[in-house]
Amino acid sequence: MSGKRPFVLSIAGFDPSAGAGVLADVKTFEQHNVYGLAICTGLTLQTENEFRSVEWRKLEDVTNEIKIILKKYPVKAVKFGIVPSLEFLNKLILEIKKINSEIFIVVDPILKSSTGFEFNAVKEKTSLEELLKNVSVFTPNYDELKLLANGSGVQSSLKSFSKHSSVLLKGGHHLEKQGTDVLYCEDEVKEISPLHKKIFPKHGSGCVLSAAITSNLALGFSIEESCIKAKQYTENFLLSNQTLLGYHYTL
Repeated sequence: MSGKRPFVLSIAGFDPSAGAGVLADVKTFEQHNVYGLAICTGLTLQTENEFRSVEWRKLEDVTNEIKIILKKYPVKAVKFGIVPSLEFLNKLILEIKKINSEIFIVVDPILKSSTGFEFNAVKEKTSLEELLKNVSVFTPNYDELKLLANGSGVQSSLKSFSKHSSVLLKGGHHLEKQGTDVLYCEDEVKEISPLHKKIFPKHGSGCVLSAAITSNLALGFSIEESCIKAKQYTENFLLSNQTLLGYHYTL
């Protein structure tokens, strides 16, 4: 057992380069003094700058693993990475909530890899809003949000989505507010500014940020505090070296 460390679970893809997916998540969990568990949704063949393929796992297999893990360990928070479809994600979330309705769920909607590979497309906004009712924090970047808006406009979609879940709009792809994350919690909006003007882009930085948020929620911090702390951790990751593969350090 993990002693006093809370258990957290990553349900995401396997990246052989360890820059993203479950390997990056577990590295992040360890640095936050939480015990990281992992379930793989898809086996990817990629490096930090090239994506070749993904082999998705069966819904039944992933669901069975979730049941076993959650019934064995008192998991406080779950983070989702790549999944093959919105329907796949929704079924897993409902299964988790059936086992533990109090668990924190963080969803990082990875629609496209940093090297340009498209994982899936979300076409039904109403389905997404229904899914978000069971999500604690939703972490799209600006480009992902434009796709998720499905023609409804970014601000309109933010308002709709944040009625159901806290939404952290990551600022890495926003042209006007580069690097500034914005947290939407119902009617409250909180800007989280970067601490450094110059950083080095990293493969898997979105995975690291969402895993750090998940860790902080499990440690008892509020959603706002979790996002602020995760921002600081991710900046350290981005500043760790000048390559696309970052190093993890304790804050």
